[in-house]
Amino acid sequence: MKNRSRIYLYTFLIGLPIAAAVGALGWPKYLSSMESDRTAVWGIDKNLIRDSLSPLISTNNYPRRVLVHHNGESRQATIHYTLDNKLQSSIESVLKAHRPDYGVFVAVDPDTGRILAMASHKRDDNNDTNLALAGTYPSASIFKLVTAAAAIDLGKVNAETIIPFNGKTTSLYRKNVFRHEDNQWTQHIPLRIAFAKSVNTVFGRIGLEQVGGEKLKTYATKLGFNRELQGDFDLSESKSVIKTEDDWRVVEAAAGYTRRNTISPVHGALLAAAVINGGRIIPPIIVDSLTDDSGIVLYANESEAIEPTILPRTTKQLQIMMRETVRSGSARQSFLGFERNDFQGVSVGGKTGSLSGKNPEGRYDWFVGYAHRGEQKIAFAALCINKDYWYVKSSQIARKALENFFSRS
Repeated sequence: MKNRSRIYLYTFLIGLPIAAAVGALGWPKYLSSMESDRTAVWGIDKNLIRDSLSPLISTNNYPRRVLVHHNGESRQATIHYTLDNKLQSSIESVLKAHRPDYGVFVAVDPDTGRILAMASHKRDDNNDTNLALAGTYPSASIFKLVTAAAAIDLGKVNAETIIPFNGKTTSLYRKNVFRHEDNQWTQHIPLRIAFAKSVNTVFGRIGLEQVGGEKLKTYATKLGFNRELQGDFDLSESKSVIKTEDDWRVVEAAAGYTRRNTISPVHGALLAAAVINGGRIIPPIIVDSLTDDSGIVLYANESEAIEPTILPRTTKQLQIMMRETVRSGSARQSFLGFERNDFQGVSVGGKTGSLSGKNPEGRYDWFVGYAHRGEQKIAFAALCINKDYWYVKSSQIARKALENFFSRS
């Protein structure tokens, strides 16, 4: 472990399954006067938490007990994670039941960045790598969220803007982008429908004509690509490679029709969270607090003030478009009948994406989104990667998670 101001954090009980690690954890019943100046007394901060726990979290190990050393004094302490034990266990069971070749589900509190679930699954049951932390997965059409946010934020389009296009919704040809001409086969649909059905030509044209390569790069960075998003655990950077001098590369990036844009599932959840938290990309947090056996708080996470990266009117338009994805678009089938009975009043929005990738090899199927009912909110990213057969869609995994989350309210 790294030395920081003569403070050391040693784990002495590791390798617990997540459910065991977070079960029976809660806030301490008794606090002392030391709680008010714990940082000065113990010097434990997010950096120390990250340096100490990241190697374990990266292998799906969540230690419950630690030994804290400082100035010759040692104390045993309990780690209180942010994970929602019921949601975590539920989604792990769903992934095990459907057994995709690779499956990941991440859920966050969109207002605080607290990780509510982080499930990682491999069909071969070799679960020694936390797939949620890797940034090697092609973002595919998830990147359309960046393109849409940039175009709306710049005042170029809104959810009802019509961008005519020719060709199939799934195709992307130079002639349909660079030399568009209206004809008898031209389709005229509002942007919310083009988003919901993930029309590549529309978003390629928006990226090139309404946004431009330089602005698209800027908004990608604003929304979390090509920069660190570390909260209290290590997370690989998502990458966006846009050659602004090459118009076709700009088109491909804007449509998500490239493997050069990659994203981690944790970042995917945070990107969706920004749509319902006022446009903020917030650091992910997995440790609530450390308390010693007397209930004294040695460390407690404190939320940071994060400035919005996109305007409130932009998030409102994105919500319209993401709800359309679930109502009539590419996630419609998975959410048929969802708002009946126990889930009346739950508003769900999302974005699908699919593309073949190499690391790991297979067909990538994304669904990132959010759901809320009253003050109860959640943002999430689901990813399934399958080599030869489709075992389950990511949007179906997300629905099961939302049913678990909202059945308790």
